[in-house]
Amino acid sequence: MFLNCGGVLICFSSKMESRFFRKRCPEFSVLHTGIGRRNAKRAIEDRLAEQRPELILTSGFAGGLNPELRLHELLFEKSGTHPLFDELSDLPFREGRFCCHDRIAVTTAEKSFLWRSGGCDAVEMESAVIHEIAQSRRIPCLTLRAISDAADENLPLDFNRLLTSRMKMDWAKLCGALCRNPGRLPALVRFSGSIVETSRALDGALCQLLAGSSCFRRKLLAK
Repeated sequence: MFLNCGGVLICFSSKMESRFFRKRCPEFSVLHTGIGRRNAKRAIEDRLAEQRPELILTSGFAGGLNPELRLHELLFEKSGTHPLFDELSDLPFREGRFCCHDRIAVTTAEKSFLWRSGGCDAVEMESAVIHEIAQSRRIPCLTLRAISDAADENLPLDFNRLLTSRMKMDWAKLCGALCRNPGRLPALVRFSGSIVETSRALDGALCQLLAGSSCFRRKLLAK
């Protein structure tokens, strides 16, 4: 597979998700969409008005719904056809289905309900609308996400309550929530550390997937 780095657009909802990949592979075109369908729709439509990639890759974190999925495990879902997709079977990624939810799934009870009602393996908030727009423009699209919290894991806080109307973290609300419930701080610190490892897993997965691109080839030749 030979892919020009300018031919792929990689979408993340936040810089936290892309933190390691952007440092290692600044040649690739990265779009930070923001959280949720509305932000993702606006961001991808604006970018496609300026750039038509040969492949859109939507990446980031996902909450586990399938009890078999482990923390940091890599899950993918594809639409359309592209030579890159032929290599997925040789990589340590699992194919599955994503539920594009309108809120962050916080509790094990909510995750269990989504798993039983829809049969999807993981939950996130942006990829479905990106796939829809890509399909309408006949651009192949691939979701590759890392599990940031397993199906049997509650999040340390209800992050839905800490977002602004534009789906951005309200740091004042976060501080207020911790002041009211300081006992949640250790769990939040542990979760933050786990998120860093999820970002590292995602970086490794993307590098494995894109290893045949012209960007990586130039780096190898330069060594």
